[in-house]
Amino acid sequence: MSKRKALGSGLEALLSSKPEKKHSNKDPASSSSKTIQKIPIDKISRNINQPRKLFFDEPLESMAASIKALGQKTPILVRKTDSGYELIAGERRWRAMQSIQEENIEAIVMEATDKESVLIAIVENVQREQLNVIEEAEALQKLNVEFEMTHDEISKYTGRSRPHVSNILRLNDLTDFIKSKLAEGVIEMGHARAILTLESNDQDIIIKKAINKKLSVRAVENLVKNYGKKLNKKSETTKDQDTVALERKLSEIIGADLRIHHSKVGSGKIEIKYKTLNELEGIVSKIKP
Repeated sequence: MSKRKALGSGLEALLSSKPEKKHSNKDPASSSSKTIQKIPIDKISRNINQPRKLFFDEPLESMAASIKALGQKTPILVRKTDSGYELIAGERRWRAMQSIQEENIEAIVMEATDKESVLIAIVENVQREQLNVIEEAEALQKLNVEFEMTHDEISKYTGRSRPHVSNILRLNDLTDFIKSKLAEGVIEMGHARAILTLESNDQDIIIKKAINKKLSVRAVENLVKNYGKKLNKKSETTKDQDTVALERKLSEIIGADLRIHHSKVGSGKIEIKYKTLNELEGIVSKIKP
């Protein structure tokens, strides 16, 4: 088995620090060593925390054909459960093996908490670039909210840069409609980022227009700049293009949604939105010197 690629310094340290028990002849499945074992496929259940949601038939069929002809080259990762095993990483291989009706699959059984299982699944998919941006955003959101990890911690454990983590997490503020179109590849990341400062209804209006008219990212950015002028009486004042541009620039820098309220006399205030204390901590760390 080839050595695992860099997983991010934090996760690599976390996994390498796990104690390895000696292999037992009586019950090899109970061992947490890195020994490859043959496990019945029907004893393995899908990981509910698997970040990848979309699996396409053609790549799976290609992998199945390869395994049938050449054998399984890379083991999957599983952990022991009361009813058998739960998949940690390698779902495509597991699915491919099922499709060719193999009874057993090569696997490494390891001890892992829920948090470690999620981290490993996310890192494997991210590094193989198998997640679309929405799957990645939702996966990182789970780490941020459910496991209370800061943006810095997520960056450390996944090997992603801090700005990347913050910007990807912001995609969770998109409407379900826009998320689906981004995941399907109907629109690009630039389209989605251009409308992040808008309210939900306005986001959908802009993106539906972009899809219908096949607008470029630059066209959508210009549309957002001028959108305030076309809105009815929803806002008391219409922001000029310079203010909108500053909002977008500041929003990108701190990785959070914000509003600039600028008065005619020259004074004003900046309103920064956050959903969790961890997100606020990440914002503060970017602002402080």
